[in-house]
Amino acid sequence: MDNLVFSCTDSLDQPARPACTTDYGEAVVAIALMKEGGTFSVTASDGPTAAEFETAITAGEVTFITGISNGHRVKTGSTELSGDDTITGGTEEYDKQYRVEGRIKLLNEAVKRATEKYDRYSTLRAWYFTDKNYCLGGTGGYKVSPSFDLVIQEGRGQPPYIPFTLDFTAIGADYAVQDADFADLEN
Repeated sequence: MDNLVFSCTDSLDQPARPACTTDYGEAVVAIALMKEGGTFSVTASDGPTAAEFETAITAGEVTFITGISNGHRVKTGSTELSGDDTITGGTEEYDKQYRVEGRIKLLNEAVKRATEKYDRYSTLRAWYFTDKNYCLGGTGGYKVSPSFDLVIQEGRGQPPYIPFTLDFTAIGADYAVQDADFADLEN
């Protein structure tokens, strides 16, 4: 994935004021995972298309999980420098950490077994999909440290679910790609 490149002699970016804001969606509804070092090819510079994901899913390079409820991304922390450690004496943030988390609610034995195996990886590449058909993660995905719990059964009348977290450090660029066909992806 691309990092932000800048130099001290460049002008500041001048973003246009959009007439309407982009609706990236309110919830994470699906995730895609790939082993570190996998061979997923993406032709666009911002991120993969649904067709490229479908090809990678069919080839076994990427796995796709849907049926996520309460999915969202939150900032969990950062490294802060302040005082004499910075030029201005103010506070500066580095290595911002984020988490994508939620609950897998559509599950069966295959989903359970798969998440038990994913939990054993210390590093995977991940993309997440929102309810407005946006995919975030850029061309190479976020380098995540996954955590999938066992099935939680809270009692009578409550459906079982598998909570998960995907922790990653921001790399400075957060590309989002929209494709209406993301809603049709499946393993």
